[in-house]
Amino acid sequence: MGEEKEAEINEKVLAHLHNFYHENPYVKLLGIQVERVEQGRVTLSMEAAGELSNFYHIAHGGALMSLADTAMGATCLSVNKKVVTQSMNTHFIKAAAEGTRLWATGHILHNGRKTLVCETEIRDEDGAILCKATANFFVIGLCVEEARQ
Repeated sequence: MGEEKEAEINEKVLAHLHNFYHENPYVKLLGIQVERVEQGRVTLSMEAAGELSNFYHIAHGGALMSLADTAMGATCLSVNKKVVTQSMNTHFIKAAAEGTRLWATGHILHNGRKTLVCETEIRDEDGAILCKATANFFVIGLCVEEARQ
Protein backbone atom coordinates (compact mmCIF):
# COMPACT_ATOMS: atom_id res chain seq x y z
CA MET A 1 0.00 0.00 0.00
CA GLY A 2 1.35 3.43 -0.93
CA GLU A 3 2.01 6.15 1.64
CA GLU A 4 -0.80 8.28 0.18
CA LYS A 5 -3.31 5.43 0.54
CA GLU A 6 -2.11 4.67 4.09
CA ALA A 7 -2.46 8.35 5.09
CA GLU A 8 -6.01 8.39 3.69
CA ILE A 9 -6.97 5.30 5.69
CA ASN A 10 -5.35 6.73 8.83
CA GLU A 11 -7.37 9.95 8.42
CA LYS A 12 -10.55 7.88 8.06
CA VAL A 13 -9.64 5.80 11.12
CA LEU A 14 -8.97 8.97 13.12
CA ALA A 15 -12.30 10.47 12.03
CA HIS A 16 -14.09 7.23 12.95
CA LEU A 17 -12.40 7.13 16.36
CA HIS A 18 -13.35 10.73 17.20
CA ASN A 19 -16.92 10.21 15.96
CA PHE A 20 -17.25 6.92 17.86
CA TYR A 21 -16.26 8.48 21.16
CA HIS A 22 -18.13 11.77 20.68
CA GLU A 23 -21.34 9.88 19.86
CA ASN A 24 -21.02 7.12 22.49
CA PRO A 25 -23.70 7.63 25.19
CA TYR A 26 -21.72 5.93 27.98
CA VAL A 27 -18.58 7.93 27.18
CA LYS A 28 -20.66 11.12 27.24
CA LEU A 29 -22.19 10.11 30.59
CA LEU A 30 -18.72 9.70 32.09
CA GLY A 31 -17.44 12.91 30.50
CA ILE A 32 -14.53 11.16 28.78
CA GLN A 33 -12.66 13.28 26.22
CA VAL A 34 -10.21 12.29 23.50
CA GLU A 35 -6.93 14.13 24.19
CA ARG A 36 -4.34 12.57 21.87
CA VAL A 37 -4.40 9.88 19.19
CA GLU A 38 -1.41 8.17 17.61
CA GLN A 39 -1.37 4.86 15.83
CA GLY A 40 -1.29 2.30 18.64
CA ARG A 41 -1.45 4.86 21.48
CA VAL A 42 -4.40 6.95 22.72
CA THR A 43 -4.82 9.32 25.68
CA LEU A 44 -8.25 10.11 27.10
CA SER A 45 -9.20 12.29 30.07
CA MET A 46 -12.06 12.39 32.56
CA GLU A 47 -12.88 14.42 35.64
CA ALA A 48 -13.49 12.40 38.79
CA ALA A 49 -16.84 14.18 39.16
CA GLY A 50 -18.99 13.78 42.25
CA GLU A 51 -21.45 11.61 40.30
CA LEU A 52 -18.61 9.14 39.65
CA SER A 53 -17.43 8.94 43.27
CA ASN A 54 -18.22 6.55 46.07
CA PHE A 55 -19.23 7.08 49.69
CA TYR A 56 -15.63 8.08 50.56
CA HIS A 57 -15.61 10.94 48.01
CA ILE A 58 -13.06 9.24 45.77
CA ALA A 59 -13.52 8.05 42.19
CA HIS A 60 -15.47 4.79 42.09
CA GLY A 61 -13.37 1.84 40.90
CA GLY A 62 -15.95 1.09 38.22
CA ALA A 63 -15.51 4.58 36.77
CA LEU A 64 -11.74 4.10 36.66
CA MET A 65 -12.20 0.70 35.00
CA SER A 66 -14.52 2.26 32.44
CA LEU A 67 -11.94 4.94 31.64
CA ALA A 68 -9.20 2.31 31.31
CA ASP A 69 -11.33 0.03 29.12
CA THR A 70 -12.35 2.96 26.92
CA ALA A 71 -8.73 4.09 26.50
CA MET A 72 -7.65 0.60 25.48
CA GLY A 73 -10.62 0.19 23.14
CA ALA A 74 -9.78 3.51 21.49
CA THR A 75 -6.20 2.32 21.12
CA CYS A 76 -7.47 -0.72 19.22
CA LEU A 77 -9.52 1.57 16.97
CA SER A 78 -6.37 3.62 16.31
CA VAL A 79 -4.93 0.61 14.45
CA ASN A 80 -8.15 0.22 12.44
CA LYS A 81 -9.67 -2.63 14.47
CA LYS A 82 -13.18 -2.76 15.93
CA VAL A 83 -13.04 -4.83 19.11
CA VAL A 84 -14.97 -6.08 22.11
CA THR A 85 -13.37 -6.66 25.50
CA GLN A 86 -12.76 -10.32 26.38
CA SER A 87 -11.13 -9.84 29.79
CA MET A 88 -9.61 -7.09 31.88
CA ASN A 89 -7.30 -7.00 34.89
CA THR A 90 -7.12 -3.82 36.98
CA HIS A 91 -4.75 -2.76 39.76
CA PHE A 92 -5.87 0.18 41.91
CA ILE A 93 -2.81 1.92 43.31
CA LYS A 94 -3.92 5.29 44.66
CA ALA A 95 -7.30 6.96 45.19
CA ALA A 96 -8.50 9.85 43.02
CA ALA A 97 -10.28 12.58 44.99
CA GLU A 98 -13.47 14.12 43.62
CA GLY A 99 -12.75 16.86 41.12
CA THR A 100 -9.38 15.44 40.07
CA ARG A 101 -8.65 15.39 36.32
CA LEU A 102 -7.55 11.93 35.21
CA TRP A 103 -5.58 10.90 32.11
CA ALA A 104 -5.57 7.36 30.74
CA THR A 105 -3.03 6.40 28.10
CA GLY A 106 -3.46 3.08 26.37
CA HIS A 107 -0.94 1.26 24.21
CA ILE A 108 -0.82 -2.07 22.42
CA LEU A 109 1.22 -5.00 23.70
CA HIS A 110 0.05 -7.49 21.03
CA ASN A 111 -1.66 -6.67 17.73
CA GLY A 112 -2.88 -9.93 16.25
CA ARG A 113 -5.31 -10.72 13.46
CA LYS A 114 -8.04 -11.94 15.85
CA THR A 115 -6.99 -10.57 19.24
CA LEU A 116 -5.21 -7.58 20.75
CA VAL A 117 -3.69 -7.10 24.20
CA CYS A 118 -3.49 -3.57 25.58
CA GLU A 119 -2.27 -1.84 28.70
CA THR A 120 -3.18 1.50 30.22
CA GLU A 121 -2.15 3.71 33.09
CA ILE A 122 -4.43 6.25 34.70
CA ARG A 123 -2.61 9.24 36.15
CA ASP A 124 -3.71 12.31 38.10
CA GLU A 125 -2.84 15.98 37.58
CA ASP A 126 0.52 15.49 39.32
CA GLY A 127 1.42 12.50 37.15
CA ALA A 128 0.98 9.95 39.96
CA ILE A 129 -0.18 6.53 38.78
CA LEU A 130 -3.61 5.75 40.21
CA CYS A 131 -4.46 2.62 38.29
CA LYS A 132 -2.92 0.15 35.81
CA ALA A 133 -4.93 -2.22 33.66
CA THR A 134 -4.43 -4.78 30.93
CA ALA A 135 -7.11 -6.26 28.69
CA ASN A 136 -7.61 -8.78 25.92
CA PHE A 137 -9.78 -7.74 22.99
CA PHE A 138 -11.47 -9.78 20.26
CA VAL A 139 -11.40 -8.27 16.76
CA ILE A 140 -14.89 -8.06 15.20
CA GLY A 141 -13.90 -6.15 12.06
CA LEU A 142 -12.10 -3.16 10.62
CA CYS A 143 -13.10 0.46 11.23
CA VAL A 144 -12.28 1.42 7.67
CA GLU A 145 -12.31 -1.19 4.93
CA GLU A 146 -9.49 -0.85 2.43
CA ALA A 147 -10.70 0.13 -1.02
CA ARG A 148 -10.47 -2.62 -3.63
CA GLN A 149 -8.33 -1.77 -6.64
